[in-house]
Amino acid sequence: MSSKDSFEKLTVKLSDLNSQSEIQSALIDSFSCPQGMDVEKFLKKNAVRFENSHNSRTYLILDKNNLKQLLAYFSVSFKEISLPESLSRREIQKIDGISRDATTARAFLIGQIAKNSFQGNPINLASIFEEVYSVLYRAQDLVGGRILFLECEDHPKLINMYESNGFKVLQKKEMVEMYRIFNLV
Repeated sequence: MSSKDSFEKLTVKLSDLNSQSEIQSALIDSFSCPQGMDVEKFLKKNAVRFENSHNSRTYLILDKNNLKQLLAYFSVSFKEISLPESLSRREIQKIDGISRDATTARAFLIGQIAKNSFQGNPINLASIFEEVYSVLYRAQDLVGGRILFLECEDHPKLINMYESNGFKVLQKKEMVEMYRIFNLV
């Protein structure tokens, strides 16, 4: 078993650490993502505020064998997305679930998703998405919903990473908007 295979994840909601502010601060301060300074800035400057105002939920993925080790994090919320006119009526119905004429759809928003950049970090994007899906399955079971949505920069490597995890490009604007159908299985 390699070191990349020898870790167990523990996902913790950021607000569950509010009563342990020193631990919360230490975990957040340990996060670094030089290739995505916006996701690092969100975690360090905005995540607690968004959590406390109930605008999103942020989850920290820790190494269960070393709870001081922040592997990755993600933030989720919800959003109404505009469906581009270029979509076929069939694709619109697949996204909406009901209408072929819908112009918008409600979606679970993955607002932030990032891996901590420390050397030897064993987590990969597929493992992070496992944790995202675990959280969103519970939300879907309670309130419904069928679409996952995220936005990313227009970098082919980044787009390919998300496509390899089931996302499709919805449209390209300032950012690339991507989605995937999300069903309880």
